[in-house]
Amino acid sequence: MVEKQIESEEEINAILNLLNQQKAHDFREQYLDLHVYEQAQIFAEMDYIQRSRLYRYLTPEEVGEIFNVSEEEPVVLANYFEEMTPRYAAQVINSMYTDNAVDILAYAKKKNLVKYMKLLPEESATEIREMLHYEDKTAGAIMSTEYVDIVGNQTVRSAMHVIKSEALEAETIYYVYVIDDEEKLIGVLTLRDLLTNDDDTMISDIMNTPVMSVEVSEDQEEVAQTIRDYNFLAIPVTDYDDKLIGIINVDDIIDVIDEESSEDYSGLAGVDTEQVIINPFENAKKRLPSLTVMLLLGLLTVL
Repeated sequence: MVEKQIESEEEINAILNLLNQQKAHDFREQYLDLHVYEQAQIFAEMDYIQRSRLYRYLTPEEVGEIFNVSEEEPVVLANYFEEMTPRYAAQVINSMYTDNAVDILAYAKKKNLVKYMKLLPEESATEIREMLHYEDKTAGAIMSTEYVDIVGNQTVRSAMHVIKSEALEAETIYYVYVIDDEEKLIGVLTLRDLLTNDDDTMISDIMNTPVMSVEVSEDQEEVAQTIRDYNFLAIPVTDYDDKLIGIINVDDIIDVIDEESSEDYSGLAGVDTEQVIINPFENAKKRLPSLTVMLLLGLLTVL
């Protein structure tokens, strides 16, 4: 199916009007015909009543896809969960990539988080609980647990079967990671490696070793630098026993670079780029100390 693109504000209003008129079938048809990124942009413009209707018209999986690509702040998305029934919210969470869900749930109220955890499948709940304990701005905090792993003593044919069965859940299938009996990372293959070798070839004979990885506690800036230096599409994350526990995609790193650049700019200019300016005079007053220092430094340079 070829996804449509929004050409004008009128098209957005037309879709929102279908929601206002409670024309569920027409709304679903036109809204879901858009690219999911545009769905997320329109979702961000909806008010409470419109969002409430959308939750009735779309499945949790469809809403989960929107949340996966949303550019709204995690704290805002956490508030959206409160608008849903706990069961619906849990189903949305379960359909999302774990790292994205964890980013949002870090801002959920404790009582709501407990409800969601009880309603989630045990495996998903366990993964989320573990990831919520990782320190902020570390590899553990931004990694995904949706990846494909295989073992060395299987054939290419067997590995391809694993990839096909797990492709829909994995964030990427371009890299396939090889683990041993203790789940330690011992090798990596690309999809190209698998496609260009005979079906009966053993994985241990063609896997690439050693594997470059990052530890779960490594700072996200260092992870970003590694991915940028080596042009990786993803990098595996290991615990302190070298066991594979996740991967970090280049998409996640782009978010990190944007975040760090924003913080660096804030420090240099003496402003908070995340701050919403309500009163320009109040904002000027807050910036006065840093601007004064910068002015004095400039004068000293001239002298």
